[in-house]
Amino acid sequence: MNPAPPAFCPVYRAIGVLQEKWVLHIVRALLDGEKGFNELARAVGGCNSATLTQRLEHLETLAIISKRTEDTQGKLARSVYSLTPAGRELQGVIDAIGNWAREHLEEDRAEAVPAP
Repeated sequence: MNPAPPAFCPVYRAIGVLQEKWVLHIVRALLDGEKGFNELARAVGGCNSATLTQRLEHLETLAIISKRTEDTQGKLARSVYSLTPAGRELQGVIDAIGNWAREHLEEDRAEAVPAP
């Protein structure tokens, strides 16, 4: 007999998506508004282009972000990323993490990142 498949757990699934390296940094950066790829890379900081591209594609597949292409008059087209309504709902998650961190973590000057 084959064992029954495990029951779907939405919290487990969400943690699986959000724990991927750079995902919450990308969401946090896009909460300020849409950004082009290079602007987003600077806002996220430290993520190489290949990894950022992979994360953006995955988040787009999950309908957390959307991508549009701008025609730039003869230059290479510019990709612009923004949060979908589902992505914007992650504001509460980011706020909760921030509130928890302010209460429970000491500020480390070496890791200081400006708030958006």
